[in-house]
Amino acid sequence: MSKLNVRRYLKLIAPGTPLRAGIDRILHGRTGALIVLGDGPLVRQVCSGGFDLNVEFTEQKLRELAKLDGAIILSKDLTRIVAAGVHLVPAGDLPTAETGTRHRSADRTAQATGVPVITVSASMSTISLFLDGRRHLVETVPQVISRANQTLATLARISQRLGDLLDQFDILEIGEQVTLRDLTHVAHRLELTRRLSSEMQFHLDLLGVEGRLLALQHADLGLTFEGLGELLTADYAGHVSSREAFDLTTLGNFSPEELFSGQLVAEHLGFGPNANLEQHLTTRGVRLLTNTGRLPRPLVAKLVDGFSLQELFGASVSQLMELEGVGTRRARQIRDALLRITDGA
Repeated sequence: MSKLNVRRYLKLIAPGTPLRAGIDRILHGRTGALIVLGDGPLVRQVCSGGFDLNVEFTEQKLRELAKLDGAIILSKDLTRIVAAGVHLVPAGDLPTAETGTRHRSADRTAQATGVPVITVSASMSTISLFLDGRRHLVETVPQVISRANQTLATLARISQRLGDLLDQFDILEIGEQVTLRDLTHVAHRLELTRRLSSEMQFHLDLLGVEGRLLALQHADLGLTFEGLGELLTADYAGHVSSREAFDLTTLGNFSPEELFSGQLVAEHLGFGPNANLEQHLTTRGVRLLTNTGRLPRPLVAKLVDGFSLQELFGASVSQLMELEGVGTRRARQIRDALLRITDGA
């Protein structure tokens, strides 16, 4: 299964969810449990004995049923307890590195059915998710918070550097001095922030309700680079033979070493192998007008279709009014936006 599936199930047992509340009750009661997160023909094939229940899921019922020997079977949507006290009998020749009886049964059941299985260990006070032949240990809240704080601090530093780089990039764009190397530097820094932001979101998914304050800080940092990839594409995709080739998301597959190579970044943005990193690029001005000028997107599209960025800087109010739908008030708003851009530079 993909990492997204693992992430999805880890999110289902994050603090604040009904399933996690039931599991915490089991842990506090110092008993163990074996919980299968889904029902179906394949699950039934490895089940023996037990009690068919088909009752509504509650954390209290989960805690009480965990006192029985055997596994608890939940419905796929986790809203009902299908059976309890079930003996799991998956094929014994399925490979597993686990040694404990409960963990071996969980691992083999997950492999045989394709359905995630959770174990709660009373002796070690741990929660494990078995999925696709792997065991994923569910970390405690303090452990996740510690890693989340480290990730957030790193993201804050990288975001600050990205902001500083964009300030320099503004000046270069206004002066028509942007080179392909400058663009690859921005793309590289943007990809770093994306990766850290994705890692931070993973921590927040694991924390559930315990990550509310961290989530607010993460959202605030995200404003630095929100929509930046789309704006850069709008400004520079016209420099390559196919606009579709200018795809910043392809950098997500790069190793850290590859990401630091301006030549490789330029190639994957559609500029071809052995691209000249010193070649000059002109911007359409979409990012400047949208972010620094704070103009609405529809108006920005109309402006860049009618003028180059340098023409806009020299355009008078009367010239701007020649655009369809642009009256005196709107033309003055545009002039104010252009002043903000040049003053900021």
